[in-house]
Amino acid sequence: MVDRLVIAAVETGARFERDSLQSDPLAWLYSSQPPFGGARPLEACLTAPGLMRCIMFHALDLELGTPSDLVDQILRSDGYMSGEATTGGLWNTGRDRESAGHGRTLYTATIVDVRVDQIHHVYHAMMACDLAEARGLLRLRYGRQLADQAEVRRGYDASNPLAVSMVSDAMGAILAMVASNPQSALAEGLDLQLESRFAP
Repeated sequence: MVDRLVIAAVETGARFERDSLQSDPLAWLYSSQPPFGGARPLEACLTAPGLMRCIMFHALDLELGTPSDLVDQILRSDGYMSGEATTGGLWNTGRDRESAGHGRTLYTATIVDVRVDQIHHVYHAMMACDLAEARGLLRLRYGRQLADQAEVRRGYDASNPLAVSMVSDAMGAILAMVASNPQSALAEGLDLQLESRFAP
């Protein structure tokens, strides 16, 4: 239960910072909000469906005042409400159950976000069943705007320019091993996030 509250707070804070929202993220979590049917998000996130709703709401950059029924329509249309919440974990979707039998493999992603005041580089490595799941994980982590800029590929390419500049030799060796043997112990829970920011 505490894990869910922490995740909800982190995702909300990241969204408010990412979108430069003027409201206080904690105040938003503690007050009644339309996307949650008038409930307080912090209370809604005590349940697995409520937490998933909070994560996807922020990942999709929906307006803070979006009515609950419209949020439902958007999540259904994007396929995010087809899962079934269960006890014993944060959530457990149909994709999770299906992927358990098919196994995961290494996917790596690079993002180059150029803005007026900064250049933002991201290198991310993760385990996923397919390209669609990998992109979904990126949206959860970085939001739609950044994730949609990502170049995602299966496996590890040591010659990629961002890999050359951001991934150490030791980490590169680990990624190469995981790519060649996704069932290895090194692959379990692998989630690598490297970022750098520069003034143009």
